[in-house]
Amino acid sequence: LGVLHSNLTWNFGTCGSRVFVERSVANAMSPFSWASKVAEPIQVLFLLVFVVGSFSYADEVTAQEGCEFVYPSGDLSIVTLAGGNRITYVGTPHMLCSDGVEIWADSSISYAATGLDHLIGNIRFLDDAGELRADEARYFSEQGRLQASGNVFVQDTLEGFTIENGALVYLRPTDFREEAEITVSITDDLSRPRAILLMKSEDAPLASPESEEMLEVSEEDSMDIPYTVEGDRIFLRGGSYFYSVGDVMIERDSILAFADSVEYDGDEETVHLEGSAKVEGTNYNLVGKTIDMVLEANSLNTIAAHEEAILNGEDLTITSPEIRLYMDDGLLNRLVALSPLNGNENPSSSSVPQPVAVGEDFELTADSLDISLPDEVLEKIFAAGQARSVSSARDSLNVDLLPEIAKSDWLEGDTVIVTFESNAPAPSEGGAVTDTSDPDYRIEKIIARVGARSLYRLIPSDTAALPGIDAPAIHYVMGDEITIIMNEGEADQLEVEGRTRGFHLEPLPLSNPDSLAVDSTIAIDTMTVVTPSTIYEAGSEISSASSIRTNNQGPEPIRSQTSANLAILHTWRRM
Repeated sequence: LGVLHSNLTWNFGTCGSRVFVERSVANAMSPFSWASKVAEPIQVLFLLVFVVGSFSYADEVTAQEGCEFVYPSGDLSIVTLAGGNRITYVGTPHMLCSDGVEIWADSSISYAATGLDHLIGNIRFLDDAGELRADEARYFSEQGRLQASGNVFVQDTLEGFTIENGALVYLRPTDFREEAEITVSITDDLSRPRAILLMKSEDAPLASPESEEMLEVSEEDSMDIPYTVEGDRIFLRGGSYFYSVGDVMIERDSILAFADSVEYDGDEETVHLEGSAKVEGTNYNLVGKTIDMVLEANSLNTIAAHEEAILNGEDLTITSPEIRLYMDDGLLNRLVALSPLNGNENPSSSSVPQPVAVGEDFELTADSLDISLPDEVLEKIFAAGQARSVSSARDSLNVDLLPEIAKSDWLEGDTVIVTFESNAPAPSEGGAVTDTSDPDYRIEKIIARVGARSLYRLIPSDTAALPGIDAPAIHYVMGDEITIIMNEGEADQLEVEGRTRGFHLEPLPLSNPDSLAVDSTIAIDTMTVVTPSTIYEAGSEISSASSIRTNNQGPEPIRSQTSANLAILHTWRRM
């Protein structure tokens, strides 16, 4: 708009008089210039500031045409107080300006001494750039301050923003304020403000009233999805900053964000959520004490949750001190969970919790988890540092007498890599997909590297044994690298590389007397630890690749002395 120079013509059909007013007002810059880093005019708010500031000068006459009162405007009356102070009253002002601006109100009062202009009742400003509505508005000319309250609604169709509800305070640029500022606060009747902001990329073309092409939504501009912000208070400064506090909610496309406070920095293209922060996507939700979102070319690039972070997905739950989501074209593509180092702490110290990923039948812990999810499809988990994978898929084999270390299948190593395959149900004969509650994935292969160890439970070789009633067999192995190949969710093949040690244990049958049972009158030393190499040295006796599904070898007696660490008691046999 540049410098606005408007001329008001006051027409009163009831008294046949005419009052002409001319006034120049400095340009007010927009706090909503999301299209660039340079603020642009908020035309609606600016014209309101200009017009209400003109009422107190209604007795000054200038014979030029600009804005005029039109039917059904009421009468104008001026009261001069002692000392020359004037109060100007206008009933039901209705104004039409040559530049297309139209203004309505039930009444207006202007106080010349204080520079206060007061519009009351059904206030409406309308032009090609947008609209402002409110029940009441006050303008303090000396401070450049506009206050609007009661059913507030501000919309700028050129800049692409909307403000609804709350009590609005607008501060125009002055000699002591470089950029315009807007604050919208919750009202006494708990009406919370809501702002819809269009944040365009830096190189997006600016719209202007002279350019009809810019008013058309191009294919590229359609990618500029607006942000909806709702909170107890919303503060906006210039064209690149807003801050909201009080149970804040942000919505953009399929993303919802919540926090005690939210800060947006357009120069850095970051959104910071503080306090009870939460981000909800289509297939996941992420929580943490704080969450930072980073934009790149107006697209969400990274989401990072800090302190007590939890991610809940459709088939996977992750807890970690820090969780980072990496997006690609709006979809989650990669996830990293890690334990940040503080001072001399290391990820393995007990004071720093390890990241944990929990799936349908498994749990994976490590110092860091790097999860690949192309197009939000779980593909691979790379667990590094004190990694451990635990499976609960075969818990039906457990019995009460099992020690805790043998109540799950597990695999350990400095690094554990888990790969997944799709578990989509096969179509029926008619072509329809069978409904299933099973997860969308299943484990295809697990690899442990560097100091690898594995324990796996098996159905006993005794054909009379009943799973869940009789104890399972135990298969334990150590090596430089261990690979477990799965088949439809079951361990099908075990491959061990490097120096290999291990043992296989079969339970004693409980139904028949065991001639090899230890005399109960003889004290058995169960505290002495026997190293795995004294129990079984597999370097030359075990195949590096073997099936672990079945076992047809016969049992042989176990020594009475046993390793408490490996939970091998005198009631077990080894193969």
